[in-house]
Amino acid sequence: MSMAFFVWRNQPMKPTLILDADDTLWESEVYYQQAVTAFADLMAAQGFDRQEAQHTADAVEHERVPLVGYGPRQFARSLVMAYERLCERYSRPVDPPVSQTVQEIGQLVLEPPIVLLEGVAEALPQLGRRCRLLLLTKGDRQVQQSKLARSGLEQFFEGVYIVPEKDVQVLKRLIAEHRLDPVQVWMVGNSPRSDINPALEAGIGAIYIPHSRTWAFEQQSVADQERVVTLGSFVELVRLFSDTEPSPC
Repeated sequence: MSMAFFVWRNQPMKPTLILDADDTLWESEVYYQQAVTAFADLMAAQGFDRQEAQHTADAVEHERVPLVGYGPRQFARSLVMAYERLCERYSRPVDPPVSQTVQEIGQLVLEPPIVLLEGVAEALPQLGRRCRLLLLTKGDRQVQQSKLARSGLEQFFEGVYIVPEKDVQVLKRLIAEHRLDPVQVWMVGNSPRSDINPALEAGIGAIYIPHSRTWAFEQQSVADQERVVTLGSFVELVRLFSDTEPSPC
């Protein structure tokens, strides 16, 4: 596992929650969707079909993610490539000023405002008194570090991991390195692909908090619904890990 950023503080043994960041702690996908909408609007103004432009942007991004990874800089490049693909499809020359505008639209997601999801600010301090909290996020190191710093939440985490991809091997290595008891570890997130199914495969608990705007690339059938705890909001974690309630199993 490539750890781009890590902090550790010694703490007594407690249940461990490994928390996803984007669209689990704060809004993220909404800004990408707004950028794609702005791209489609611009393409429509250039005479392209709006829906085709949006589908093309999605297709290019999905093609490139396995090759270049995640992050807003790659997202901006994908939008430019989507514009170029539309021009090629219709035998039209690429207009440099339009290409520059597309690039600027993509860059709007570089440093979006941090909007914490419902219950996060109230729940994290309480969870931190009862559990060990680790943050596991993927993507561009600088962007994710900036989000965490601006969120004001860094103080609640014993460890922070920023990795290129979240999968079962990442979780297994994290568990092994810190000698965590899998029975007392839960992955918490909104993505079946990157959070829930890898947790199930790694043999730890999985707590699914769906988000209405989860990126299509992250949507996947949950491998074993009976082993997953599904919550309506982040604040419900407090009751789940309260001193009087048994931990989920």
